[in-house]
Amino acid sequence: LATDVENEGEKTSEPPENIKELLKEFQDILPDDLPNKLPPYRTHQHGIVEVPGSKPTFRTPYRLGLTELADIKKQIAKGLIRPSTLPYGAPILFTPKPDGSLRMCINYRALNKQTIKNKYPIPQIDDLLDQLLGATVFSKLDMQ
Repeated sequence: LATDVENEGEKTSEPPENIKELLKEFQDILPDDLPNKLPPYRTHQHGIVEVPGSKPTFRTPYRLGLTELADIKKQIAKGLIRPSTLPYGAPILFTPKPDGSLRMCINYRALNKQTIKNKYPIPQIDDLLDQLLGATVFSKLDMQ
């Protein structure tokens, strides 16, 4: 959950009443405070499968300003990112978020070119609608 809520154009740290009700209803499963670092390593580590015979990709980093370098140091200090000694490298850049903070973007296009893509069929709309047969509650999640 976000620490700042925008309600009718005003930013506040206080969530709206409907959100407060949800938080109260599910307080037994929601954490009191959000973590400021990544969760511990899992037993299964994610891997990227590359085309056989491909070599590690490394691209020259983009130039970064002092604000961007400070943001990287802050993320390292929080444990959200860490330095790597792998032979792979992808340049990063920052874009401004609506609130003025920075969003880190990583350019993985070179690595993506030599990655074997997972192929999953897109479900047919008729099959999806059949799965809803008999359902009485529908919801919509708006991710903006």
